[in-house]
Amino acid sequence: MDDLLNDFLAETAEILSEAGGALVAWEAEPADRERLDAIFRLVHTIKGGSGFLALPRVTALAHAAEDALDQVRRGQRTADAALVTAVLAILDRLTMLCAVLGSNGAEPAGEDGDVIDALAIFDAEPAAVEVAGVQLRRDDDAHADLANWRSIRVPLPLLDSVMTGVTDIVLARNEFARMLRESGADAAVIASFDRLSDSIAGMRQSVSQMRMQRIDKLFSPLPRIVRDLAQDMGKKVSFTTSGGEVELDREMMENIRDPLIHIVRNAIDHGIEPLDERVAAGKGITATISVSARQSGNQIEIAVRDDGRGLSADALVAKAIAARIVTATEARAMGAREKLDLVFRPGFSTASTVTAVSGRGVGMDIVKSNLEKIGGIVELRNDEGRGLTILLRVPMTLTIISGLMVRAAGQYFAIPRGAVREILLETSDSVRIDRVGGGELATVRGAQYPLLRLETVLGRERDDGDDAEDRALVIVRPGQGQSYALSVAAIHDHEELVIKPAAPMIMATGLYAGTTLPDNGRPVLLLDVQGMMAAAAIDASEAGRADDRSAADAEAVSARGAAQLLLFRDTNDRVRGIRLSVIERVEEVPARALFESGGAIRAQIGDEIFPVHAAALPGGEGAVKLLRLHDGHAVLCYPIAAVIDIVRLPDAAQPAAAPGLIAGVVLVGGEPVELIDPFWLMEQQVARVPTSTARQPLCRLADDHDGWGDNFLAPILRSAGYRVAAADAAGDEAPDVLLCLAGEGGECADGAGKVPVIRLRTAAAAAGPDDDSVYRYDRDGLLAALQNRVGGTSL
Repeated sequence: MDDLLNDFLAETAEILSEAGGALVAWEAEPADRERLDAIFRLVHTIKGGSGFLALPRVTALAHAAEDALDQVRRGQRTADAALVTAVLAILDRLTMLCAVLGSNGAEPAGEDGDVIDALAIFDAEPAAVEVAGVQLRRDDDAHADLANWRSIRVPLPLLDSVMTGVTDIVLARNEFARMLRESGADAAVIASFDRLSDSIAGMRQSVSQMRMQRIDKLFSPLPRIVRDLAQDMGKKVSFTTSGGEVELDREMMENIRDPLIHIVRNAIDHGIEPLDERVAAGKGITATISVSARQSGNQIEIAVRDDGRGLSADALVAKAIAARIVTATEARAMGAREKLDLVFRPGFSTASTVTAVSGRGVGMDIVKSNLEKIGGIVELRNDEGRGLTILLRVPMTLTIISGLMVRAAGQYFAIPRGAVREILLETSDSVRIDRVGGGELATVRGAQYPLLRLETVLGRERDDGDDAEDRALVIVRPGQGQSYALSVAAIHDHEELVIKPAAPMIMATGLYAGTTLPDNGRPVLLLDVQGMMAAAAIDASEAGRADDRSAADAEAVSARGAAQLLLFRDTNDRVRGIRLSVIERVEEVPARALFESGGAIRAQIGDEIFPVHAAALPGGEGAVKLLRLHDGHAVLCYPIAAVIDIVRLPDAAQPAAAPGLIAGVVLVGGEPVELIDPFWLMEQQVARVPTSTARQPLCRLADDHDGWGDNFLAPILRSAGYRVAAADAAGDEAPDVLLCLAGEGGECADGAGKVPVIRLRTAAAAAGPDDDSVYRYDRDGLLAALQNRVGGTSL
């Protein structure tokens, strides 16, 4: 039988058992809204699971029960014994169907109108029902059949018990090992202990692997769900997954399966716009949804991204007020993040109508509560109009890892040993630390790393008892991203660490991957090596600020430090470099953000448009990396393939033969690197555009009776670097040139005076040899005339 069906049947059997008892209890106390909500969610879970497994009878039965319960929740129906009896009949029918599914692997043919209709008018008789030619009895036999099918599953509590026992053994082994080292035990005893230790390690590994599964099993039903739902809604969606090789505890996987499916279905239903709206918004008709997974320490991060409409904070507030979830006064006091978090409120829904997919107010509140029960968190990253990313962070499992214990701010922390590349004393001769901009850079035997000080990242002060001679650098290599140097007060020891999930508030900081229990019994926090780098990158100017240097130290660093060179791979696959000081930042934008206008490539970044040094638009639908060059006044974007490193700019450079994009060549690590000339780039792209209107010549339009000058001529002049004003415009500033639009034989109303005059005619041919007027559609002639009379720039 299919594993997905196995999982569904096991979960459904548990839900049906729980829901039956809950219904009977609710019948005794129909005013218990919390119990009603719990029953509703249980039935909703069955409906969601059966939907992606293509079990129409199960889906229809669950949907009918859900609809009846929802009417009670909304005050449209009274809770009575008849309703409870009818819902129980639905649960009995579901039990029968699941028993057949467990035996045959397929849903039997048949009709369920009798029990569904009973929800409207309770007149159903508790008779036997024929399903696919099999006489199913409405009694305990069906439940027994289902229970027999489930007996092949290994109970997870048993595995938990075994894992707890192994954990205790590992801690006892660590303590015994320390005692042997301190007592100077006989070599034969130590050898015997080593054999025992190896056996314990093997047993621990086996028990851990028994609970682990590749996360691609969690992802496997998603493509079918996306395909079917997109077709039902008339939408085109491209769906991708990545990180399927990441392993997750089976129990954790079962806990996040439903939340993940709900989020993906929401992305299609709410997030992705209809085709006409996507076209109007300048998007491709095919939307994209991606689900990715990565491991960071003892934490798994699952990201669901879509390129739909995102969330509108104002629309969320309006919905919440209309649903009486918040008051208008409360809404006015909310910040942007609080407005987005309204989607996690119970009963909140952005759907305008109730469908089989959405609109019942059951969704993100359940996602959030289910994740928090297992020590996880959910985070929204919204880009209104461009898409939404929902991040799920959950603990991988209760496990044991090898860790490095370090000290900072008077406390101990743990780092996964697999992420540690090297450990050095900060005072070592092979280490040099320089301040670059607002941060610090550590150079270790020629290799350079961004430097993070653990106290600064954690927002703590150094402990007065720390010895500067003990301060060490840990070269950290995360699973993804750039390696960096982590400065700590001291290194303590390597230990086998038992990892447990931390509280949601702690995990939400992004700095920790869980808590550990060393052999001395004192809990410490396990650092998230990926999350620390991400947190530091949010505001790089804060890095090292708590560790202020004296003026003398700063001068020494400045004297010995040279200019820094950003190495990158160009779009033509050549390795090139540019001074780091001219780079404002590295942007990563969608390829669609680049467009061609007026023969030049430009990029829209947020609400601004910047010139791009490129001959043609990039191909494909992916992302484009842009170096943002800034000279203090203007910005120019330079497309690259990838950033390689930041190195010291060599003193010796071979200059280029002539001015151009390449200023020269230097040797970095024995390899030639072309140096980009930022002056030439800005000269080509930006220097032609005046940066101050005070230096632009003023052109005044005279006799523009038909508006041609304002509508046709003025934009050309402004793009050429001139200011434009009408003849009757207010202001005392004298124009640099007067453009007369009176036509052939006409006289400008204010043409007399010392101001140069350029007359524009409507006829293409000049009236004669003495006619010095310019044809009004002769762009080159007009700009040349302006150059001759007042100077300035030309297109």
